[in-house]
Amino acid sequence: MSAVAPGGPPPEMSYLRMPAEVRGVWWRLVISVLLAVIGLVAVSVFALLGVFVAARLMGYPDFTLDVTDGINVGELLGTNIGLALLMPVAIGLAWWLYDVRPRWLSSVKPGVRWGWLGLCLAMTLAVFGLLLVAGTVGAVIERDTPLDKAALAFLLVVLLTTPLQVAGEEYLFRGLLLQAFGATRLPELACCLATGLLFGAVHLQFDPPLLADRVLLGAVFAWLTIRTGGLEAAIAVHLVNNLAVLIPAGLLGDVDAQLDPTDITWLPLGVHLVLLGILVPWILFVWRRHGGAQPPGSA
Repeated sequence: MSAVAPGGPPPEMSYLRMPAEVRGVWWRLVISVLLAVIGLVAVSVFALLGVFVAARLMGYPDFTLDVTDGINVGELLGTNIGLALLMPVAIGLAWWLYDVRPRWLSSVKPGVRWGWLGLCLAMTLAVFGLLLVAGTVGAVIERDTPLDKAALAFLLVVLLTTPLQVAGEEYLFRGLLLQAFGATRLPELACCLATGLLFGAVHLQFDPPLLADRVLLGAVFAWLTIRTGGLEAAIAVHLVNNLAVLIPAGLLGDVDAQLDPTDITWLPLGVHLVLLGILVPWILFVWRRHGGAQPPGSA
């Protein structure tokens, strides 16, 4: 199999069409999706069991894995580590099935463009900042007790592991799977919607407002990845969005209500439509202004 030329794709290759010469694109796509789902379940179980064993060995005999009684700091740690492990899963599958080397899964540079990632984080914080600050301040005001060790431990886990969790999801959905759909030569929009639907489905929350919100985010992350030729913009927006949810939830000890809400409305979708309507054009404008170009052949 010869998916890409030695040393990487030619300069005119878009991120979406990276594995352009691969044969059997449809069966490879099916295998990619199946192994991605299996890998997601496997690494999640492995990481949670690892945290459980580590907690027992460190002298916490009361630590249990039971999400029905609320998500504790250990379960969040295990979940985030498991999702972070999707990064090597995605890299390995892309290399095996499409002969796409690891650095080319990050961007068309190849590799992570750290300066661009930092710039995307700054722009996302500027747009999502009000949501993050308002939620955090509101949570601090609403707390009826001082911050204790449990709350501080939860915040520490959120701050240290959420970037890894986000990167793992992006490498799987906007890396491996987006390029797998791109290899079929489906239109760009169809690839974005397909990966957005998969991203929404794996959350296992099928209430229309929740599913629509997840699909929107997944499709927008895919669009940004294609247009900027790499995962950095999607990682930045995904990270800040997650922090804006998890930090206030951790302060209030109400993570369950955020991760698996029962009071479901269309408000989050509306908020994301407004914020992304501001942020996405800004990111694309700055991308072009700083010498970036729309990747040729992306449609």
